[in-house]
Amino acid sequence: MARKVVQLAIFLLAVHALYRFVPIYLHYQQFKDAVHEAALFSRGKTDEQLVDQVMELAQEHRVPLSREYVQVRRENERTSISASYVETIEWLPGYRRQWQFDVGEGLFANVRPGALIEVGR
Repeated sequence: MARKVVQLAIFLLAVHALYRFVPIYLHYQQFKDAVHEAALFSRGKTDEQLVDQVMELAQEHRVPLSREYVQVRRENERTSISASYVETIEWLPGYRRQWQFDVGEGLFANVRPGALIEVGR
């Protein structure tokens, strides 16, 4: 009987950890995809406009991002947008840990209408 109670407790703790982590990770993945798309279609936008767009995307995807942690870099026809933020996740009741999320490590080619471009990562 005690063994089943311990197994149930461990199972419930694992479910709790997943319940806390999965939504945060899902928001991260959606935000990362949106930033990637913003970099791909950045042609004609200033760095400041791109940072503004990333901040709007962060708000839309419930990502706690500070403006100073967004960087835009351009090389020839390629744009790189990187951002970093930290979320506190409650893995177990009473046990919280900070987790760092990084977005955009590669250079993305700007998409031009009618052009076929290879995207380098």
